[in-house]
Amino acid sequence: MLDVSAIVVLLVILFMPPPSMNAIGAYDHRAKGDKARDVQAELAIASELQVQLLADPGNGRIAEEFAAQMRDLGRFDMAFRIGGSSAAIENPSNWLALVAVSDAYAESRDISESFAWAERALSACRAAGADACPAHEEVPLRLHVEQLRIGVDIKDKGFDPKFDPDGFRRELSKGHPTTRTGSKKDN
Repeated sequence: MLDVSAIVVLLVILFMPPPSMNAIGAYDHRAKGDKARDVQAELAIASELQVQLLADPGNGRIAEEFAAQMRDLGRFDMAFRIGGSSAAIENPSNWLALVAVSDAYAESRDISESFAWAERALSACRAAGADACPAHEEVPLRLHVEQLRIGVDIKDKGFDPKFDPDGFRRELSKGHPTTRTGSKKDN
């Protein structure tokens, strides 16, 4: 009886279809199916940005692009380090590196940290002046800080985006609703 069972199990194992596996790049944990990306091309872009940042370590624009590339690849730890180290170097554009850190915290759903870094970015933007931080960049940053402030208040009420993203979004839309200019039947 034992021999028959072993033979049946062996036959089942031999004739089972192989498991379907998708090999996804280590940096791209989100890409599947139609949304698959060319990770090698993105890593090449990141490498070029890294070379540029090594040549000009305080350049906030390059740091922001590089950190954004790492965020897109799911590497929030790298985005934190890139933005943080670039922001530590005195440069009129280092406010952009602070924005990069804030954005990385926001995408990792740490609203309190995102808000703290965004406030630092706004202060640095204002200190840099209109040449390094023109109004068309300061205004969206100011609005971002205001929305994060609302997000922190919502989190303090018990709607943490890490644990209840739907509840957080629902409460955020109550505190910061979008404006509609008419109903569907008016259009």
